[in-house]
Amino acid sequence: MYVCGPTVYDESHIGHARSAYIFDVIRRYLEYRKFKVTFVRNVTDVDDKIIEKAKEVVSRQPSAFSLNAATEEISERYLKSYHDDMKALGIGAPDNEPKATKYILKMQKFIQVLIERDRAYVSNGDVYFDIRKAPGYGKLSNQSIDKMEIGARIASPEKKRDGLDFALWKSAKEGEPAWDSPWGKGRPGWHMECSAMSSDILGDEFDIHGGGIDLIFPHHENEIAQSEAAGKRFARYWMHNGLLTINGEKMAKSLGNYITIKDFLRKYKDTDYLKLFFLSALYKSPIDYTGPKIEEAKKEKGRFRILLEKIDRIVKGSKPKKITADAQHAITKFEEAMDDDFNTPLALASLFDLVTHVNKSIHAKDNFNGEEIGELTCARETLLELSKVFGLELSKEAHDKRIDKKDISKLIDERNKARQAKDFKKADEIRRKLSDAGIILEDTKDGTEWRIKA
Repeated sequence: MYVCGPTVYDESHIGHARSAYIFDVIRRYLEYRKFKVTFVRNVTDVDDKIIEKAKEVVSRQPSAFSLNAATEEISERYLKSYHDDMKALGIGAPDNEPKATKYILKMQKFIQVLIERDRAYVSNGDVYFDIRKAPGYGKLSNQSIDKMEIGARIASPEKKRDGLDFALWKSAKEGEPAWDSPWGKGRPGWHMECSAMSSDILGDEFDIHGGGIDLIFPHHENEIAQSEAAGKRFARYWMHNGLLTINGEKMAKSLGNYITIKDFLRKYKDTDYLKLFFLSALYKSPIDYTGPKIEEAKKEKGRFRILLEKIDRIVKGSKPKKITADAQHAITKFEEAMDDDFNTPLALASLFDLVTHVNKSIHAKDNFNGEEIGELTCARETLLELSKVFGLELSKEAHDKRIDKKDISKLIDERNKARQAKDFKKADEIRRKLSDAGIILEDTKDGTEWRIKA
């Protein structure tokens, strides 16, 4: 798998999180199905956006930074931030994470092949791909090259032979990062990165190429054109995640609705809330982020947590001896859904169906024999195992640990004594205090039990 990674010029937002999470789930599921997966995600660490950010740094501290040094500092800072975000979200690191600046020479060799094959041309220090020599151009985005040409005619730069031609190598601008090349100092075009990196690491043909739906045209279309022109078969399957909006609007700092990954985690603490929200839609569909949807995800996490805590109280550490029919049914439905183009909403529904079934069986009984305890432990292990495919941490406590377990037990004892003395005002005050600390009390025939608020 090769997935287009971040351009490191700013903090990552929850839209970036969706793309990273989706392809992490796809990798996890393929590994669950016993495929050996090599996962590559690149990093664009030199780019117009990074350079513009670096110029702002230099303008504020002209004596401290050169533009080249500032560009490197910006890319390193935000790559570290991206890595921190991925770790906080529990998203696995790629097997290989190539950086654009480490692939300059290999990109130059790739470009030279295209020139030698007469698929690219040099023009005043720039190198362009000749789009007219890519007969299948437009096949990924289902666009006609003739319709594209109409728009391209409006403004065709003088260096290009055709308005649709795209840059493989861009000549240096004064003061900007640049590398020596056979065509003069400059840097690669953005599209060249992924073709050079993927073929170098995964070979001339590999299984899956992924990225956001906004990359289909022109980025991925251009990747295909230049890779096939160099004699490579390239990707067998293309997968694109849908885009994320906020309350029906595009995310933008100017609109005040720009939510970074760090913003989300500061507010909600639990990464599973964001993951459950993402799982609620097909990976290729758009998804709209709203407060109520995250509250719904919190309730879903609560359903898992409450059931697992109930099972733990009943089985007291027992281990399942065999797979039960109910657990096998959930596994089958989960796999059928994921095998059908990674249908996460349906796969998630199979887990909730198991939760519902087990809850009903628990509520119908007061005592449990050995066989029934075995069924409960099997259900628990099935939920935990399948949830790992989604990177969920269903047994993780998601709250601020403001009261430890000894204090909780002490307060419950005080509340029970207050209830016995019919001091219900004090009992209610203790319940509220615990609730504010994220603790829910449940009065049962066996006494007062507590759980973490989801």
